[in-house]
Amino acid sequence: MKVSGSITKDTLAEFGAGVESECGKLDIVVMHRPDRELLRLTNDNLRSLLFDGLPNINETHKSHDFFSQYLRDHETHVFYLADLLRETLKFSDEARHTLIDGIVAHSYFTVNHKKTAAIALRQWLLERTIEQLIEDVITGVYCSIVELGTSHSARIILEANDSVNKFIIPPLPNLLFIRDAFSIIEKNVFIWQMAKSARQNEPLLLRTIFRFHPYLSTSGLNIVEWQTKNSNDEYPTIEGGDVAYLGQGILLIGCSERTNRTAIEDIASTGLFRQTIVVIIPPQRDYMHLDTILSSVGKHAFALHSPLAEIMEIFTVETRNIENNVFPKPMWISHGFNIRNALRKLLNEPKLIFYDAQNEQTSVYEQKQCRHNVVVIDDCHVVTYAGADPANGIINQMTRNNICQVGQIPSQGLFEGGGGAHCMTNAIRRRAK
Repeated sequence: MKVSGSITKDTLAEFGAGVESECGKLDIVVMHRPDRELLRLTNDNLRSLLFDGLPNINETHKSHDFFSQYLRDHETHVFYLADLLRETLKFSDEARHTLIDGIVAHSYFTVNHKKTAAIALRQWLLERTIEQLIEDVITGVYCSIVELGTSHSARIILEANDSVNKFIIPPLPNLLFIRDAFSIIEKNVFIWQMAKSARQNEPLLLRTIFRFHPYLSTSGLNIVEWQTKNSNDEYPTIEGGDVAYLGQGILLIGCSERTNRTAIEDIASTGLFRQTIVVIIPPQRDYMHLDTILSSVGKHAFALHSPLAEIMEIFTVETRNIENNVFPKPMWISHGFNIRNALRKLLNEPKLIFYDAQNEQTSVYEQKQCRHNVVVIDDCHVVTYAGADPANGIINQMTRNNICQVGQIPSQGLFEGGGGAHCMTNAIRRRAK
């Protein structure tokens, strides 16, 4: 289902743009309906492209369409990334040039100082139609005469490439997990710096959209340049799955495999947050982001993977002293290793609820199935993968006594990428809790 420009315009005019919480009514969400980029996955490149298995694209479409329709059925408007990109490129020639320049800058030729080939790649991209360009940047371009053609630029590219580099433009199968490339917090847009090279073109697409889209660029959103210029041995990386804006100036963020301390200090130093709470997550793929182990369920509740609840240290990051003077370096203040107690105290919510499976064995299984990765449609109305243990699983615990409503979506064709419902959505408009 495509979203026309008029629908985008009318929806933004009705609801506006801006995210005020993690659990208020979700009015507008952006998703990416995956397509032929998944066909680029092979047993040889699965690991480098960050997938655990080969999805069946027919199952992917069926499951993803079920998910997006569930959102629509519950009064959430769904924008698709490819539609937003198409509207942007049709509206602005500057957007097209910005996108092309970014693709070339990230290319194998530029990184390896092959200037002539990089120039040829830029020329080749300039000759592409808008539809072809969208296909190129999402599906990728294989180094072959079949995909590049026989133009002068194509011949230069083919001659300059070597056997190590199979893709002139790498495919983006992880766009399915659109949560990670950006976050909207209040009226601010944060374009994140991804930790893995396989995802480096994803933020480029989102920055292009938010800068140049005919309606999003005039919706009152402000792109925040959050990275500081301070020299540091650690390059700042942060991904949206680690970011949870709880509202009222409170940011909850995971320090994880994908998000590092330098980036967190940069975010805290923007001065946009009253409180920055950090959860130190074991740096491994099973817990790659905060939302794989902890996600909002409602105003007074979270889904939590309990086996980690008392081994993760909780910090607040302070950038100013009591006189409001900036510290030379942000201060990390520990609040212990009990995440339940720490959040209840820091959020001033002594009755904060944490849902999980009935026992540790079931919790471990369901965490691996991304079932703690829930997305809130409205207070205590969430979506997650179907298939939970009917007696001991987290869904049963949330729905007991009709406390929560849980929409269950199929995981087939989606789960192979290691993400869940929260990962596959990103709010354009969410109300305060």
